[in-house]
Amino acid sequence: MKQTLTIIISCFIIASGFAQVKPASLFSDNMVLQRETNVPVWGTASNGESVTVEFEGQKLSTTAKDGKWKVSLKPLKAGGPFTMTIKGNNTVTIKNILVGEVWLCSGQSNMERAMIYDTSAKEAIANSTNELFRWATIQHNSKDTVQTEVTCKWVSANPMTTKFFSATAYWYGSKLQKELGVPVGIINSSFGGTIIESWVSNKTLTSLGLPKDGYNDPVIARANYETKKAKAQPLVDKYNAEKETAKQQHLPIPPPPTGMIVVGDYRGPNVLYNGMIAPLIPFSIKGMVWYQGENNAYVGQNTYYQLLPALIKEWRSEWGEGNIPFFVVQLCPYRKKTIDPSLPSAIATVSDAQRSALSEPNTALLVTTDLVEPDGDVHYKRKEPLGARLVLAAKAMAYNQKVEYSGPLYKSVEFKGNKAILSFTHIGGGLVAKDTALTGFTIAGEDKKFYVGNVIIEGDKVIVTNPNVANPKSVRYGWADHPWPDLNFWNKAGLPAAVFRTDNWELPLK
Repeated sequence: MKQTLTIIISCFIIASGFAQVKPASLFSDNMVLQRETNVPVWGTASNGESVTVEFEGQKLSTTAKDGKWKVSLKPLKAGGPFTMTIKGNNTVTIKNILVGEVWLCSGQSNMERAMIYDTSAKEAIANSTNELFRWATIQHNSKDTVQTEVTCKWVSANPMTTKFFSATAYWYGSKLQKELGVPVGIINSSFGGTIIESWVSNKTLTSLGLPKDGYNDPVIARANYETKKAKAQPLVDKYNAEKETAKQQHLPIPPPPTGMIVVGDYRGPNVLYNGMIAPLIPFSIKGMVWYQGENNAYVGQNTYYQLLPALIKEWRSEWGEGNIPFFVVQLCPYRKKTIDPSLPSAIATVSDAQRSALSEPNTALLVTTDLVEPDGDVHYKRKEPLGARLVLAAKAMAYNQKVEYSGPLYKSVEFKGNKAILSFTHIGGGLVAKDTALTGFTIAGEDKKFYVGNVIIEGDKVIVTNPNVANPKSVRYGWADHPWPDLNFWNKAGLPAAVFRTDNWELPLK
């Protein structure tokens, strides 16, 4: 009897030592897989366990090593819904899979902000039902070490899901789906109030040789966070206790005390790359959309010029799909309206750094200067035009269609006497001043003092002068946190010009 019991217990222990075959969390019901390219599928299992993946006539087997397995499906045609089975010691069935186009959307709050805040939200949400448009929203996940898993769930567009989804990603994905006529999936990995340093690996940050400070050094950043949290916590704890007492006594909840600060999740260097990007690799995608920078417009140093190209290179390298399209959304103006043309602008500096990242191949810049809120709110409410512009960029750069996808981009300048003669790419049928005389250009000489420019358009050139600048050395456009009057330099294709500068002078942010 004892021997039989011992055998039973031993068998149970051995059986419990086997890990079930499990796909990575991105592989779940309702997902979208990228068409017309190899599609990696991976997950975990017991060491040495044989794993077989079956999907649309393909049957691939491998053996788990160190608890991990991966296979690669051959290129798939758009369509669905399909079913995938993953077999090992157990069987996993993934249902209602579509094959089409998959894009990664990432960044901070203007990427994350939900549709319910959008100007067109009510009608758009009510009419959003579309089984061919789906997304997976990656949950906030700040981690000090590289992770292999994320928390997410694939859902299709409908009034209940759409209102909580990213407005930027919704307008892009829904319009792209209708344009292409195939399924579209968006992976939205964004986190409001974050710096770009959070989204790159420690290896990349270290390689750039950036200053050792609270933005780039994990040790310093963590120490600063803990100090801030410890200082703020007593007041938070006291208020929480007061709220609980009010509830128990059925009294109104008291307002938060003046000066109380709630310190949120740690968002220092590396942690979002570790927790929200690395676990997605190498899920097959068509391209990437990046909308971030507002929190780097307070830094006090001009590192965005280095950081954004580094992020683009790292993400592309880690995904291993070559120079896939990478779209950068240039910051929308915000804060107080600025009249003085010589004031430094942190927002314009980051915007110019975003423009300079176009030196990386197969990139596009999406301009939002016309979407600015009158009150300077950083979270502007009209994301639909941005979605339409993203679709134009995708049509041109990802789907080989001949369309103009960009507003005027600065190309070169010639200084001739008291004139600055500017040339541009993306003329888009002609350069125009929208609504009124051309605004937003400033000009400076060797003294680096800027004056409002007198501007005329001559063909595909823009000529800038000012009587106070006899020998111009620099021209800038849109160089203010919130330019006044509003910027109005466009092309005839209906797209606004990007913020730029012609000089390489040192740029103080404060």
